[in-house]
Amino acid sequence: MLCSKYLFLVLIFISSIAYAKARDPLEVQLPILDVIPGAQWYWVGEHMAVNNIPMSVRLFSYSGEKKELEKYYLSEWKMKGHGKLRQRNVGDLKILSYELDGFLYSVQFSQKGDVVDGKLVVSPTPLNYKSDMNSSLPLAPKSRVANKVETIETGRRSETLTVDSKLPWKQLEAYYLDQLTNDSWVKYSRSENGAGSVTSFQREGELLQLTIKGLQGRNSSFSQALIHWLK
Repeated sequence: MLCSKYLFLVLIFISSIAYAKARDPLEVQLPILDVIPGAQWYWVGEHMAVNNIPMSVRLFSYSGEKKELEKYYLSEWKMKGHGKLRQRNVGDLKILSYELDGFLYSVQFSQKGDVVDGKLVVSPTPLNYKSDMNSSLPLAPKSRVANKVETIETGRRSETLTVDSKLPWKQLEAYYLDQLTNDSWVKYSRSENGAGSVTSFQREGELLQLTIKGLQGRNSSFSQALIHWLK
């Protein structure tokens, strides 16, 4: 009986680990959204997450007309038959989106002379993943995380936080210098231009860059931090 009890607890533990791994947004295998033939393209992020939402993003440039892209993608998606198709315009930007089997495909493009510039995005539908900007990095008082981007490149993870703060920029910088130093980060460079600063840190094999700036055009006590952590 005791053996069965321990076996049950082990199975719960293993299941919780498997669930945690499955929920890691950078481990989600996203389907591919093809680039229109003839276009030049590059990855912004093949494995990334924005505010915990898994995502793949490619930018492309196509020599041709906007209507050719629209025709291509509408034709591709309509052949699949049973997805949910949406179209909208935001100024000069055309946005096509298609939802199928728990994933959302999006093509955003605009005409620039003889060239169409655009972006391809694939992500799970909102029902499958919830937005989350929590981080193990410290958060200064009177501040909030505006955006969190995680990526995997060549097997190495990175995290970038954008933090909006009501603190003056020098006070915000002092907070992070103190917190990071207490967490074993070693400062190895710093530059300042009078309206902000850039400071670089290292902790064993990890790298971190802290960019602080005062926000112009608003109350001078407002500031912003961009923290890029290569893990």
